[in-house]
Amino acid sequence: MNEINKPWQNELFIGHQPIISQLDRLKNNNSLNNTLLFSGPIGIGKCTLAFRYTNYIFSDIDSSFMDYKQINNCISSQISNHSYPNLHYISNADESGSSLEIKIEEIRKLKEHLTGKLLNGGYRVIIIDTINDLNKSAQNALLKILEEPPVNTLFILITHNISKVPDTILSRCLKFNFKNLSIADTKQVITHLSHEMNTEQIIDMYGMNASPGKIVNLMNNNFEEIIQDFNDLINSKNINEKNVLKIIKYYSKKENLVSFNILFELFMIWLKKNAISFLANLNEDYKLYELLGYWDNYSDKYNNLNIFNLSREELLLNIHRDVWRLSNRKIDG
Repeated sequence: MNEINKPWQNELFIGHQPIISQLDRLKNNNSLNNTLLFSGPIGIGKCTLAFRYTNYIFSDIDSSFMDYKQINNCISSQISNHSYPNLHYISNADESGSSLEIKIEEIRKLKEHLTGKLLNGGYRVIIIDTINDLNKSAQNALLKILEEPPVNTLFILITHNISKVPDTILSRCLKFNFKNLSIADTKQVITHLSHEMNTEQIIDMYGMNASPGKIVNLMNNNFEEIIQDFNDLINSKNINEKNVLKIIKYYSKKENLVSFNILFELFMIWLKKNAISFLANLNEDYKLYELLGYWDNYSDKYNNLNIFNLSREELLLNIHRDVWRLSNRKIDG
């Protein structure tokens, strides 16, 4: 299995230079007593930079954050073990990596932590990953803290979807919008992770959306096999219905939810790819609008799956049927 270091374990950081420059000015202007919001796609280094900035703050060195090179010392070791007294980290994942709801008890623990004395003076840093995973009670409790934050305390809140962060919290944040890494930066990060990962196919399909975290997740979930199954599902020639039904049954199982999500994502990429190809041919406008209609329709169906406990098997059958129909009308995959 390909593994990516935890955010607090990374000594190397690639990309996001404009944000690093902003954070550097924040420290130099003695404006750290703020609430920062790191927003952007998953897997592009938001939490890693939060821990890197924390290491920089606690190291209290003269060099700029732009030139900062993280080293192994007592402070970085304690931070990587979540034992540094001036740092409090709240995460939405358990030891197995499963996503959990962050409950009000975590914010009550944070409130107790904030009453303690600061080690060697300086700053206290609170990292919450992610802010969206706080339940309503936890969000309200955090809001009360942010309304009257303790002195010398920096909050770094992380979100993969800023539109779902309550306005009451947004209004108290200094926002940093992380963009997708360039393809060159993504390849450089992956090279440092492993020299054996064949990522060209993923980057070719996902383009700028192929973040390092996403690539590792896809590789760890048998992406090449899912690609093959997807191609069988959308193949309009020499259809083997028995094999298609076998694929649909497999991806409809509860235990294969991650694989199902990847398969559905490939379908949406297929729609987008074909829609873009029609933009160059004004005579094919009706096909473009038809594909956009399918995009909206399936986006709604996917969003409603969990809300209304709908059948994944039925959704995949519909995809197979619609792709076959579209392919026979000269829309190529």
